[in-house]
Amino acid sequence: MFVRFVLALALIIAAPFAHAQTNRAGTNTRYLTLQECIDLALSKNLDVQIQRVSTDIANYTFTSAFGAYDPSLSIFGRRDFLSQPLELDVKKTGLDAPYKLTTDSVGGGLNGKLPIGLSYQIGARAAEAKAITDFRFNTNLFPEFGFTNNPTTNFPGGFRRTNEFFANAGFTVQQHLLRDAWIDQERTLIHVRRKELKMSEQAMMFQIMRTVLAVEVAYYDLVAARELVRVEEKALELKDQFVAETRRRVEVGDLPPLDSEQAETQLEITRTALIAAREAWVSRQNALKFLITDDFRELVDIDLQPAHDLTATERRLIRSESFKSALSQRPDLAEARLAIERSDVEVRFYKNQLFPNLDLFGHYGGVGIHSDGSSAVSDALHFRDQEYYYGVVLTVPLARIRERSDYAASKARRELAELQLKKAEQQVFLQIADLVNRVQSRFSQVGSTRKARVYAEAALAAEQKKLQNGLTTSFIVLQLQEILTGARTAEIQALADYNEMLAQLAFAEGATMQQHRLEFRWR
Repeated sequence: MFVRFVLALALIIAAPFAHAQTNRAGTNTRYLTLQECIDLALSKNLDVQIQRVSTDIANYTFTSAFGAYDPSLSIFGRRDFLSQPLELDVKKTGLDAPYKLTTDSVGGGLNGKLPIGLSYQIGARAAEAKAITDFRFNTNLFPEFGFTNNPTTNFPGGFRRTNEFFANAGFTVQQHLLRDAWIDQERTLIHVRRKELKMSEQAMMFQIMRTVLAVEVAYYDLVAARELVRVEEKALELKDQFVAETRRRVEVGDLPPLDSEQAETQLEITRTALIAAREAWVSRQNALKFLITDDFRELVDIDLQPAHDLTATERRLIRSESFKSALSQRPDLAEARLAIERSDVEVRFYKNQLFPNLDLFGHYGGVGIHSDGSSAVSDALHFRDQEYYYGVVLTVPLARIRERSDYAASKARRELAELQLKKAEQQVFLQIADLVNRVQSRFSQVGSTRKARVYAEAALAAEQKKLQNGLTTSFIVLQLQEILTGARTAEIQALADYNEMLAQLAFAEGATMQQHRLEFRWR
């Protein structure tokens, strides 16, 4: 009575702890469908994130190419000072008077380029010139103009002070007519960067497809690993039952002791196989966890369980349709075609560089000179006194060695891009043809392995009954148990291989996104 009371008390005390342990185990187990794993991978897989950032960089690089057409605004203020000493002018009878000149100027301009090959510059400048001329060195100042011989009479202290304002405003343009006319380095860069951005978008889609495929394969491998653990557990259960029955019959003398030793040997072999299967199960879990998270530590202690079992649904396959689908939907092939288009842009540019430079240029503006600053600026802005020039200049390279070589190299790069596309298409066709054959073969294996497993189960059940009646030996029963375990393993592997082959075929066709109803939205 006392013993029963103690046991009951121990059960009551231990119950909350057992419940807590059960809940803890439950919280560490997470069931995921294949679609949930794919969704996690698309948001957290590091390869997808890296490619997404690479695509962002390509977008920024493309946008920066338009910076060549950003106009530049410049504003300046400047002071110039010159102290000119007395000097002899060999063209005159006398000496040039010394002077000091101070010039203050302000102005600004706007310059840039247009996508049609036109360069422009718009500017304006206003300045004030202050001069002090020293005439004290000469007492015979220009008598022909009525000046006296005393410089201080005409210029107080012998110094003449002058003050003058001048301004100019106008614009200058230059237009390429041949070389750099319909395409130049800046426009080439924009076209190339646009193609590279589209190529990066295709690379992004292709990376998503690769990640989805990797998740599918890892998921099917995980389901197969779980089923293989169950197979080995069933095999171990059969071995345990067989060992117990053999021991009993050896004890009563129905079987020799050797049969018991054989049964024990097979039991330990099966236990070893179960340990290996559980090791593979953990490894498959880790492989899937790595694909669906960017922080492996948050999932390392989670018991990740697939929410689906392996099934096999026959798919009607037509190789020609698969070829057509791959040509129209594979992102890597689209990227290769964009590489050809990028080469076309370079060929067009280098062909243009073979032409001579023929440029049309011109300038139109106004000037103003006045003792009043506002009047000088007004005259310049209203073009009261105009200045202009225009013309054309032709520059012809004589040898054009570099231009010819660059053009030939660009055509060779285009040919290389075409060959690379053709090779990629051939590899895809080969991959599809191989996968179509494998899918058909694996589906046949699914049916044959299922039948083999059913026959093995029936054969083992019949042989066990014969052993109970003394009509067979334990050795044969052990062999049939091994055959059943092998048949179950083969069936699971065939199911996993079939599903993986279907996933790989969808990837080869470029249909992975459509198959899982995924939409690519980068921007």
